[in-house]
Amino acid sequence: MSTALLVLDNVVARYGQIEALGGITLEVGAAEAVALVGANGAGKSTLMKCCMGLHPCASGAVRFQGEDVTRRPIFARAVMGIGYSPEGRRIFPGLTVHENLLVASRDRDGGRARAADIYDIFPGLRIKAAALGWALSGGQQQMLSIGRALMLRPRLLLLDEPSLGLSPLLTAEVLNRVKDITAAGTAVLLAEQNVHKALSVSQRAYVIQLGRVTRASTSAELLASRDLAGALLGM
Repeated sequence: MSTALLVLDNVVARYGQIEALGGITLEVGAAEAVALVGANGAGKSTLMKCCMGLHPCASGAVRFQGEDVTRRPIFARAVMGIGYSPEGRRIFPGLTVHENLLVASRDRDGGRARAADIYDIFPGLRIKAAALGWALSGGQQQMLSIGRALMLRPRLLLLDEPSLGLSPLLTAEVLNRVKDITAAGTAVLLAEQNVHKALSVSQRAYVIQLGRVTRASTSAELLASRDLAGALLGM
């Protein structure tokens, strides 16, 4: 049996009669950053939702820490140690930055100590702690979304398109934190449209095309590919 933290075993997912994932198999190790790259519509976000329980698997299995969680509800996966920062951020716009963080905590102190850790990872959030969510820039909202997901001290963090809508400078600022997160002991599965940046902050990568893994390699090998665009498009 695999000792990986997260295992997807031949996962199939559908929207009605349309097959979005056609038998995905992949692994994420403890404190490892793994990139999930591919063209828009390849199935990256669906895969993330299957991991979190937001979309059902038609067949196959999702295992976390050796346990089959394929049919477990979202809250049970969160309690087990899976954190999720969704595409589109989805912060609470009427709450302050600090309140957005504390609402996600289950710590006895209400999350104050953990919030301090998040501010260390994202110093830009500290100076905005009293600002309402709607008043933040796109980059600040993305940092807050990731920080909120980290409040439960997950063993695995699912990051779905964190650079969406961000400038190159803010993209670098957000994605550079992936290394800090894994260094602190949390594994990361990163679905990302900025392929070069995703590969630069991860150890391994899976290329997805039309709901299937077409290539699995180290990120360095894929980044050095003479035909990276061809690999991503399946040509």
